[in-house]
Parts: sequence; C-alpha cells; structure tokens
Amino acid sequence: MSIKRIVIKIGTNVLHQTNGKLDYKLISKLTAQIARIRSHGHEVLLVSSGSVGAGRELFSVDESSNTIASHQILASIGQAKLIQIYADSFRKHKTTVGQILLTRGDFGLRKSYLNIRNTLENLLKYKIVPIVNENDVVATEELDINFGDNDLLAVYLATLIGADQLFFLTIAPGLLKEEETTQGKSSTVVAKVEKLTEEIIRHCLPFTSAGGKGGMESKVRSAGMAMSFGIDSYIIDGKFPAGVFEIMQGKPQGTHFVAHGRKIRSYQKWLAAGALNKGTLTIDPGAENALLKNKKSLLAKGVTKVEGQFEDKDLVEICNMEGVRLGVGRADCSAKELRSQIKASNLAENEESTRSRKPVIHRNHLFLE
Repeated sequence: MSIKRIVIKIGTNVLHQTNGKLDYKLISKLTAQIARIRSHGHEVLLVSSGSVGAGRELFSVDESSNTIASHQILASIGQAKLIQIYADSFRKHKTTVGQILLTRGDFGLRKSYLNIRNTLENLLKYKIVPIVNENDVVATEELDINFGDNDLLAVYLATLIGADQLFFLTIAPGLLKEEETTQGKSSTVVAKVEKLTEEIIRHCLPFTSAGGKGGMESKVRSAGMAMSFGIDSYIIDGKFPAGVFEIMQGKPQGTHFVAHGRKIRSYQKWLAAGALNKGTLTIDPGAENALLKNKKSLLAKGVTKVEGQFEDKDLVEICNMEGVRLGVGRADCSAKELRSQIKASNLAENEESTRSRKPVIHRNHLFLE
C-alpha cells in the first residue's frame, strides 16, 4: 500500500445515535481506525460535523424563537465538547489533535487560503491530526455561504492539501439506486461512478435526518467535484469506519467516484475549490466551444446572462445555456460594467463593434471542469 494523504469527512447523523445522543462507541471506533491508518505511514485530516448536536446534550435552548441564534449558541457550546471527546479518544492512541474552525469566506482571499494550507501542512508534518469543522458561530445560513454539513468543506480541504483520497462517512451504505423487481422496489449500491450525470443525481435518496444539513445529493455533488480535481472519492457506511482502511487495502466498499487523474496548479486549486464565487455568467454555445475546445478567454459577446453583484477581480461561476457548471474564473470587470456592455450591444446593429474585445475572464484566470 503506497503512502497516501486522505481526508475523512464524518457527518452529523453518523456521530449520533437514534436517540439524538452522541455515539461515543462510534467515535472510539473511528479514532482507532484513524490510528491504524496512520500507523502505516498515511496522513489523515478529519472533517467532523456534530457540534450543534453535542451542544444539545449540555444546554437546552428554545430553537423556535431564533433558529440562527440558537444554532450558534449550541455550536459554541458543543464545539468545545466535541473536540474534547476527540482529544480524549485520540490520546488513547498517543495521538495529538489540532482544532481548526473555518467559514467559506476564509477561502475567499488567496492570502488566507494559503495561510490555511500552511497551517495544515505543518500540523501534518508534526504528526498531528487536524480536526476541521465549519465555524457555525459566525457562519449564517441567511448568507447562503455555508458548507452544507461540511461536504463542500471536505472537498475544499482535500483539494487544498493535495489529498489522494476523500471519504464521506454517511448513514447510507453508498449511493443507492432503486430498481423494480418481481417482489417490488429494491435498492442496490452503485459501486462505481466515472462521470457525474443527472441520472446519477436522480439516484440520490433522502438519507438525512433532522440533525444534518447535507443529504445524499450534497455528498454526491461534492464527490463528483473532488473526482474532477483528480481525487478518488468514496461514499461509505459511516457506522462501519473500518471500511476506510479496507478501501485503502483494495477491498471495495460503498460507492467509488473515480478520479479523472487531472492534476491542477495551486492557483487553479484556489479558483476551483478555494474561492467564494460572487456571481454566475451564462454563456452561449459559441463561447462554450471557444473555452472548452479552443482554449480561449471568455469575451463579453459570448455572455447571455449575468447574475450577482460582483466587482473587478471577484470570482464567478460559468454555466452553459442548460445550466451546467463549466468552471470558474476571475472577472476582469464588474457585473455592472458587463451588463452595460451587453445592453449596448443588444441595441446596436453591429454587435462586434460595440462590445469590448477585452476579455471578461482571461484564459490564465480560468478553471474549467
């Protein structure tokens, strides 16, 4: 088994029993498995949800009065308890842990993005297990920039540290596909996904309890994003944490999202998964062809729709006319300026002469999936 760097993401529902209490036995099994993996020389970063649930064991709050405030109170109390439980459990294996709390906004500036990377690299260098969670105390759902039960956070971090494998531990045995049989409907695990399609998304069954924010679709989309960044990703049964080590030994478990084998530069990693996108550009088929096949920059004449209020140098998503995300790039003009260009060209007879030839997004600042 070659030495690997892996990210393990464990969801809220996996960490809790059916009665809502933390599953201490499961946490003990998980830490034992991580210690086992590390004993073979592998590096492990753990992304763990569960702080709000942990807070409920210590404090009762009226969650109906102000859902964001109550969520933040419970997260503040629960995060301290959760990291202590992990620290105590890992100590039995003579392992030190380090806590990191992040918001999606922390990835928005390249300087802070690089600082996060340096911190994680140093923790791994000194054989410390980083335990990362979203900082729910300051991240608010109303801003629509949360990580969805840490699924996206796990992808961002796996990309940031150049992980070889990413594991999503969930309450399902993998991505399930419903099939009609003579006995009625039955569900089987999809063993392998080589391309994320709408058909795959339709297989997502609702394996989420009231405690989680993600769900199977969130994990499938996140795993699909990771495999496009060259990271082998897996959705497996989190109640059986030994599955991670078995996969690393070559024994199939759950659903494997096969990496495309694409290696991307540090700056592209930030564009692809590290930065906070401020808007969306929809482009026509001609521009799509120019970007994907001819490796050109994006010009204003190919933009059909502008969403968001981004400024010059902000990051924006790029989608085709069907709404499929093609990639992300750094804008060379503001949303207001781009809308003005499009409006002026629509009023003119000669579109080529009225739209600026300056790229909306230069090729050097593009990441296409």
